[in-house]
Amino acid sequence: MQKQTLLYFIVGKSTFTDKDLTIFLEEYQVYQFNFLASAKWKTLFLFVKQFFFLLKHISSAQIMVSQFSGYHSFLPALFSRLTGKPFLIIAGGTDCHSFPEIRYGNFQKRLLSSFTKQSYKMCTHISPKHATLWESEYNYSSSSPAKQGIKAFIPELNKPHTIINNGYNSDKFQNTGKKIPHSFLTVAGNLNYPFQLKLKGIDLFLQLAEKFADCSFTLVGVVDSGNFMNFPKNIKFLPPLPYDRLIELYTAHTFYVQLSMAEGFPNTLCESMLCECVPIGSNVFSIPEIIGQTGFILERKDLNLLHMLIEDALKSDTIQLGKMARERIAKNYPLSRRRKELLNLCRSLEITTKRVSN
Repeated sequence: MQKQTLLYFIVGKSTFTDKDLTIFLEEYQVYQFNFLASAKWKTLFLFVKQFFFLLKHISSAQIMVSQFSGYHSFLPALFSRLTGKPFLIIAGGTDCHSFPEIRYGNFQKRLLSSFTKQSYKMCTHISPKHATLWESEYNYSSSSPAKQGIKAFIPELNKPHTIINNGYNSDKFQNTGKKIPHSFLTVAGNLNYPFQLKLKGIDLFLQLAEKFADCSFTLVGVVDSGNFMNFPKNIKFLPPLPYDRLIELYTAHTFYVQLSMAEGFPNTLCESMLCECVPIGSNVFSIPEIIGQTGFILERKDLNLLHMLIEDALKSDTIQLGKMARERIAKNYPLSRRRKELLNLCRSLEITTKRVSN
């Protein structure tokens, strides 16, 4: 039996785009368009290229899906409006946020905000990865807007949405070795951009290394270690690493630290918890729900509060908390659940659209 056709729009490949692609390939013939511009001036060229991609494939497509909203989702949304083909936007984080003080989030950039809003308004359905990405109160940092989420920035939006959390393979991520006592790990990308240091809480992580000299700290994602000079000897800087190496690091470390100012649904936090790391996270978006009672939450971005939190963490039963952390992710966020819910949503959008067109 010939598979239905799905058009898939992304901005750069990542673990979550690949995981969803694998899910879609189970039931669809997928044509993928990567709207990744190596320079800003190439964005216009990508619009032209995407326009002809849509002209070629739209007639055979049963559904279109975009990871995030932005420039890359505008033309698919427009084609959806013109042709009646269903278009699903998976909202992941930056397309739901505005943090002007660190220049992060689609909604704090005028032109990108406009394309993001129009995409949401014209699409068929939205699937945020967590309920807080739809609408939420924010009080972690007093300098940030108190309301976040899609509805906070598009209050007039009246679009159906379905929350589908990320999912993880508990067989792949397991604790396979002995953990180093008093060891802390965090993983981040794009650390060559200054805003990313505050966004991912790296500024706090580095200060922790100075405060807790008898502990070891590992930061993964450093492209140029020259940008991290004059830091204590108890912190190790590593470049971006493949999955297998990350699993080794998760296994070796006692604590995983996620002190981000904003997140959608952080993969490394969940993966590390499956490897029985004790989670330490900021009180933002999905993080408190992910951690639950298995770790420690920093209520506000405050260094004194963080120091007290780490002291409590060092006194805790890390073996028991690590086992609880693994169980929580395996039970609440299995990859099989995301697969089922995502495919069911796509099928329902196809059926609903056919009924309307008939």
